[in-house]
This record gives sequence, C-alpha cells and structure tokens, in this order.
Amino acid sequence: IRGYVEFFRGSPIIIQLFIFFFTIPGLLHIIPDPFIVGALVFTMNSAAYQKGYIKGAMEAIFEDQMTAGLSIGLSKAQTILYVILPQALRLVIPAWSNEFSSLTKSTPALLAIAVSELAGVGQGIAAITFRPLETYAFVAMIYLAWISSVGKIADVLYEKVRIPGVEISA
Repeated sequence: IRGYVEFFRGSPIIIQLFIFFFTIPGLLHIIPDPFIVGALVFTMNSAAYQKGYIKGAMEAIFEDQMTAGLSIGLSKAQTILYVILPQALRLVIPAWSNEFSSLTKSTPALLAIAVSELAGVGQGIAAITFRPLETYAFVAMIYLAWISSVGKIADVLYEKVRIPGVEISA
C-alpha cells in the first residue's frame, strides 16, 4: 500500500496517464480506451489521497473513542465500525471537497490521452471562432461555478453532520 500511495501522490497525474495509457498497454500489446484509462488513473490517484485523509481523521479521534467503545463492551472491530469510522468520515468532508476541486482542475491533463473534456472543448471552440479570450473566460467560469457549487454543498453537509467540539476552530 505504501508503494501505491507514494507513486500516486508523488508523481504528476500526466505521467500517471502516460504510464497507464502508453507504457503498460504497449507492454501488454493492447489498445486501451482513453476514457477508461483516464477514469482509472483519476480514481487511483484520488484513492491514494483518500487513504491519508481517512487515516488522519481516524487518528484524530481514535484513542479516546476506542477506550470508550471498549469500556461499554464493544469489540475493537465494532468500535472502529460503529464509533470511530462514522466520526472520521464526518471530519474528512472538507478534505473531500478539496480533493474534488483539485481533481476537477486536473482534468485538462486528459487531453494528453485524447479524452475530450471541458478545457479541450474550449480549445476547439477558440480555434474555430478565433475568440480565445471569451472562450477561455467562459470555460473558467464553468469550472468556477461547478467547483464552487460542490464546495458549498460540502460545506452544508459538513455543518449538518459535524460533531460539536471535534472540529478545528479558527
């Protein structure tokens, strides 16, 4: 797991796309589907970060809650499943919002393996219309609206499920 996490957190997503789209399929003599490779790389990249988010959240509440769970007769596994994990998942919501934002802004890297996405469509429109300023400004507004909307939804969700006294206060 450590090697997996280090690779995906320690290398640029564009290099990960190249490895999974050009190198590995070339060694296996297969023709990959660009969309599937893109989805796979983005999923694996995000999962490497999720491991850190969840681990950190669990460590933030683990010791006291484990003691409490064991003291009322729960097993270690039951305490993790029913006490620690639900609290950790609440704490990780802000990190998930940041991860979504980061991955969304990384999608233009998919152009390198011929996956059409928002920035690529914008590039095509700018080339046809000869209006790059307006096109890219509009693309930027779409990214901003999308990321801001999901961020606000995550903020509302966090406020709804937050644990009083456990959150970090500014």
